[in-house]
Amino acid sequence: MSHPPRQKRSPAQWQQLVEAQAASGQSQVAFCTEHRLSRSSFQLWKRRSRLRQSPEAAAPPALFAPLISEPGPAESDTGWTVELDLGDGVCLRLGRSAS
Repeated sequence: MSHPPRQKRSPAQWQQLVEAQAASGQSQVAFCTEHRLSRSSFQLWKRRSRLRQSPEAAAPPALFAPLISEPGPAESDTGWTVELDLGDGVCLRLGRSAS
């Protein structure tokens, strides 16, 4: 059984299809079947459309906290100390003393 050749669509065309599906009231499955669309491609473009409309939703969660360095009274220009308070009385201290 041969499949019909794939139709290449522009991002603007996919956006129109995503909007048409939303306005149609049809499920994604029914809409894709009726319009002979790949469901996985449709879902990909729907996700891209949603991320373009809401860029803050696309931002990855922060994995690192900013490190602010404030020299302490016992530190020299060649030494450093990092202290990380993990809560529940657990504190991680890393340091390098001046040589």
